Amino acid sequence: MDLKRLRYFCRVVEHGSVSKAAKSLNMAQPPLSKRVQELEEELQVSLFERRGNRIEPTEAGFFLYRKGCEILRQVEDAARETTDIAQKNKLELRIGLTHLYQSYFKPLLLELYRRHPGTEINLSVMDSSYLETLLNEGAIDLALIQRPYRSEGVDYVSFDPIKLVAVISKKCLPAPPQKTYDYTALAALPLVLLHRAKDSGTYELLMDLFRKAGANPKVIMHITQPGVILEWLESGLEAATLLPSSEVDPDKLSQCYVVDVFPSPQIFYPALVKLPATPWLPEIMEIISRGYPFRAQ
Repeated sequence: MDLKRLRYFCRVVEHGSVSKAAKSLNMAQPPLSKRVQELEEELQVSLFERRGNRIEPTEAGFFLYRKGCEILRQVEDAARETTDIAQKNKLELRIGLTHLYQSYFKPLLLELYRRHPGTEINLSVMDSSYLETLLNEGAIDLALIQRPYRSEGVDYVSFDPIKLVAVISKKCLPAPPQKTYDYTALAALPLVLLHRAKDSGTYELLMDLFRKAGANPKVIMHITQPGVILEWLESGLEAATLLPSSEVDPDKLSQCYVVDVFPSPQIFYPALVKLPATPWLPEIMEIISRGYPFRAQ
C-alpha cells in the first residue's frame, strides 16, 4: 500500500471533502480524487459514501482511517527518531499559539523550555483560524487555541474554561462599577470585541448570548488580539470589551475598570489541538499530566 495514497485518504476523511483536502494539500482536486480511487481499486472496496454536501467514510473506510493514522504515526515517529539520532537527539517542536491565550499558555511554554533547554522550539503566534490552517497543512505539530467547535478530524485536550471579565474605559462610566457588572448592561456601551480573522468563533457566541438576553450590542470595532484591545482602551478609546481573565492584568490598566460580569457565560475554552495522524508530544503531555495550569505558590 502506497503511503502517499494513504496519507491523502486520511486527509480527505479529516476534511470531509475532496476539494477542502486538496486545498490543504496545495494540490488540484482531480489528482487527489484519482489517488483515492486508486486506493479503492487496490483494496477492492468502497471507502466513501456521499451524505449531502459531505462525503463520509464507509465502515471499511473508517477502519482504514484509524489503522492508517496508526501507520502514518509510526512512520513519522521512525523518521523523527532517525533524524534525532542523526542530529545527536536535537529535538524540534513546532507549536502554534493563539493571540487569545498568550498569557494563559506562557507558563506552559516556559516550563517546556526549562525542562528541555536543548530543544528547538519554533513558535508561531497568530490568529486561531490561521493556526488551524497550518495544523491541517502539517506546518505545525500542535496548536494552543480555542477548543474546536467541531471535533471531527482532530484530537484535543481541553482545559477548564477561563472566567470572562469586562474591561471598561473610565470615560464610559461616571463612577467605578460595583463588584460585578450586569452582562446585558454592557450592550449600552460602545464595544470592541474579539473576532477571528475568518470563520466563526467566540465573537459569534458572545453576540448570540446578547441576543438571547434581548440586548442589541453596539459593536464599534473588531480586533483579533486581546493585547491590542487593551492598549487602545488604555490610550483613550471610549469603549468596553469582554476578554478571558487570563489575558487581563488589572494592575497594568490605569485608565480602565476590570470587573466580573453576571451572569458569567462560559465562552473561553483553551485547548491543545492536533491531527489524529500526529503523535502527542510527550515533552508537553508530561507537563500537562502533572497539573496545568499551575497553581500559584
